Amino acid sequence: MTKITTSKEADNLFDKAKKVKANTVIRVLQKSDYEGYPVYLRMIDGKIFEYLIFFEGELYTGFNVITPEKGKKKLNEDQIAQCGALIFTGAITTIDQLIANKKSREQKN
Repeated sequence: MTKITTSKEADNLFDKAKKVKANTVIRVLQKSDYEGYPVYLRMIDGKIFEYLIFFEGELYTGFNVITPEKGKKKLNEDQIAQCGALIFTGAITTIDQLIANKKSREQKN
């Protein structure tokens, strides 16, 4: 059975994780663990939101490009938090799928 994580659960997990503050081109937004696997969320150049997952010795990544609304130069902190929660949802969905794939392979053997 594949576990389905709701957006609300993802938001709660995102809110509980350690937030990292920095002002560089690449800003680490969060470092957390999900189901025992490390997850890093980064913002690159103020508009690229990326997750990095380390699963079974391999690196998985995904990203979204989110630009400020017309007439604005950058996202505000609330918008950055919303983007972080969105990309975190993608990260935990990826982990859930990787776990399901692993279990499926183990059952076949």
